[in-house]
Amino acid sequence: MEVSHADRVVFPEDGITKGEVVAYYETVAGRMLPFVFHRALTVERFPKGTGSKGFMQKNAPEHFSDDLIARIEVPKEGGGTTNYPVVLGEQAIAAFANLGVITFHAPPSTIENQMQSDWLIWDLDPPSTRFDLARQSAHRLSEVLSSFDIETILMTSGSNGYHLRARAEPTLPADEAAGLARGTAALAAAAHPDLMTLAFRKKERGDRVFVDWLRNAPYSTSVVPWSLRARPGASVAVPIGWDELDSIDPNGVRLRSIEERFSVDPWKSHRGRDLAPVADRVETAVSEAGIELEPFDRFRS
Repeated sequence: MEVSHADRVVFPEDGITKGEVVAYYETVAGRMLPFVFHRALTVERFPKGTGSKGFMQKNAPEHFSDDLIARIEVPKEGGGTTNYPVVLGEQAIAAFANLGVITFHAPPSTIENQMQSDWLIWDLDPPSTRFDLARQSAHRLSEVLSSFDIETILMTSGSNGYHLRARAEPTLPADEAAGLARGTAALAAAAHPDLMTLAFRKKERGDRVFVDWLRNAPYSTSVVPWSLRARPGASVAVPIGWDELDSIDPNGVRLRSIEERFSVDPWKSHRGRDLAPVADRVETAVSEAGIELEPFDRFRS
């Protein structure tokens, strides 16, 4: 596509231009599309480049053609509405990049099934750059999830941690999906209390990894696979295989080294399943373990 200000440097530490960013998103649009198609999108824009302050945008650009995006109006807590953009095809991804979008965020449900999630997501957030703790937590959390026959796939966040994702049939109400994610996170943290925590406040975490289960409600978002991050090197949130966990840092794949990832698809065989029966098993296991989960409604907002 024709790129405005293509020579503008948007990653000043690396000399990466806006033209390179748009070209990247044109290249990976087909890979990204399944994770953004028919979802209410939130984007992170840096019109002057990542050396200047960016902002999150939830409302759809008014000048975008109806051929590129649809729009869905969602009530906001406390009044008003948000008019989210909904991607209709690959060209919209590059068009957003041409607006200065660096990172794409999407919810775990489509607009057709707003109250039923088709993804479960656990975001492992370690202290500072303790990638070793993030790796250990990924292994331990995966063991808990496997005990409930929940097959997980792995992604670098492009930042400090990893994401575990499980594809689901959209049969489980979003609140219950969030409860399942929280319950399994709590079981993992209870089994490894010196490694993982569910404490939302950073001052309460110490040197432990925060297992963020809060990505699992309608309109709560997480970074989209193949998205760039506004960090030095233009790191990428990229799918990886479990056999690569110990060799790829969370920010280890960069825009200018991404091409080597195009020949592999570690998520190819991953299929969704009905997790509704699993939710009851998780709830029972949490109760039997004597874990008390306090009411927490942040994921409803």
